[in-house]
Parts: sequence; structure tokens; C-alpha cells
Amino acid sequence: MILRFECYGAIALAIATGFAAAGPTGDGSLKPRILGGTTTNKSDYPFIVYLHNAAEKTFCGGSIISADWILTAAHCIKTAKASDIAVYIGQADYNPDPSKASSVSSITTHPGYDDSTMVNDLSLLKLSSPITSSGNSSTISIDSTSVGDGVTVTALGWGYTSPTGSSASTQLKKGDLKTLSKAECSPKDSKFTGNNGATICVAADTGTDTCPGDSGGPLIRQVDGKNVLVGITSFGTAGSGQSITVNCGGNGMVSLFTHAYYYESFINSTTGGLREIQGAHISGG
Repeated sequence: MILRFECYGAIALAIATGFAAAGPTGDGSLKPRILGGTTTNKSDYPFIVYLHNAAEKTFCGGSIISADWILTAAHCIKTAKASDIAVYIGQADYNPDPSKASSVSSITTHPGYDDSTMVNDLSLLKLSSPITSSGNSSTISIDSTSVGDGVTVTALGWGYTSPTGSSASTQLKKGDLKTLSKAECSPKDSKFTGNNGATICVAADTGTDTCPGDSGGPLIRQVDGKNVLVGITSFGTAGSGQSITVNCGGNGMVSLFTHAYYYESFINSTTGGLREIQGAHISGG
């Protein structure tokens, strides 16, 4: 069964940066979702945003990759038009106020995205106006190094904080997760080819996981002392034919993240290249 980690939820010590009230439209074994995480300071992660999709009535997370562009999950967008999306930048707490939202001028979803299988689950949002900030927002660069197995990665989000919860966390949460090998993950997701492929797989039943509301949000790690973007919160599954009765963290579940660097060509061709230096505060333009 697949669970989409869409736009509802708060980290229950796992991670799911995107609140998605709606369930999956395809395979019921896929579910979107952080569970078992800890509260963190938004100032430590100035690249994370949350967004509201008025068409689907969902919330998700996203990452600032340049002054103009937000990277998120395709399943957070679905049928929405640019005018349906409101992006909340530099907000420490989940408290959507339309007067504080930024608008989107265009949406580019990966042309190979499949809403039933969650393949190619990424979208790029172009902001109507470039971000200008005095220090509460900055970009994050995409990790180009090998991911590997047994590696610690960190998920971020405002999603559900309990497996059966139905409300988001008002505070940003984070949770550390361990990547799984192909031998460990492929029995649960036959499409998984290894952590350097299109998706990154982590154990979801160890007390920490992403949950509804975490979708689209960042999966990160530190390289040379800097946070870098590894993946995008996508979905969780216990395997084909396996029923899932909780939103996240269920026995035998794994969580899958879209591997950002695998899609470098798509991202660069859409944005015109990643021009911002990771960690550099945005000053406009």
C-alpha cells in the first residue's frame, strides 16, 4: 500500500513536510508524511517554506533553490494553477496568513510524473517576484555527492506528529533517518534501484518518519559543515498488497524521497541553472 505524504500533519518524529488531507488516487499502499521528530529553530533552516494549494485544499513543504524558484513534490500540485498556490517564506510557525504569502507565476511539473505510482514526483514553482530578505530566508544547494546506504539524513516539516493524527504541528520539526540498501528497500518498492537513483529510501518504522503535511519538504544532510538538499518528501509504503492503517511510522513501512540531484538536468533546464550559493542570504534579483 502507498501513502502520499501530502499536506496535513506535523512531524511525529519522522518527517513529512506537506499537509495532504487527500488520500492517494492510485495504489492504496502509498502514503505521503515527520513522526517522532523534535522541535527546531526555523533560523537554522532558512531555506524551508510551506505552501497552500487552494485547488486541492492542501498544505505542503518546499525548498528555496534560488531567489526565484521553489522545489516541491508534484503530488502537492496536482490540478492546481499558479494562481492557486500561496508560498509562505521565512515563517517560523505554521500559521497561514494570506497577507504574508508570496504568489507563483508558473508551475513546471516533471513531464513524467505519475500520480498513481509517484514516479518523478517533483515540481518547480516560479515566484512572481524574487525573494528579498534581510536574513530570514536563504537558498540551499543540491547535494551532488553519492548518497549511499546507512547514511543519516534529516527530514523537516510541519506535518502530523502522530501516526493517527489529523492536525499539523504549529512549529517546525526535524527527524533523523537512515537510508536503506536496495536489498532492504526493493521488496517494499520494486521501483527502487538504490539511493543514487531516482528515489532515496529510509526506514519508516523506527520511531521517526515523515507524515501527512510533510510532503514536498526537504530531506537534507551536512557536507563540509553546510546543509545541502538531498531529497523531497514523497511517499511511504509497506509493499504491494500490504494494508496501511496509520498515516506514518507503521510496522514494516519505508519512506521514499525524490532524489533531487538525479533530476539536476530537469531542474537546471527549468530554472536556467542554480545561481545562488548555498547559505548565502538572498538580497534580491
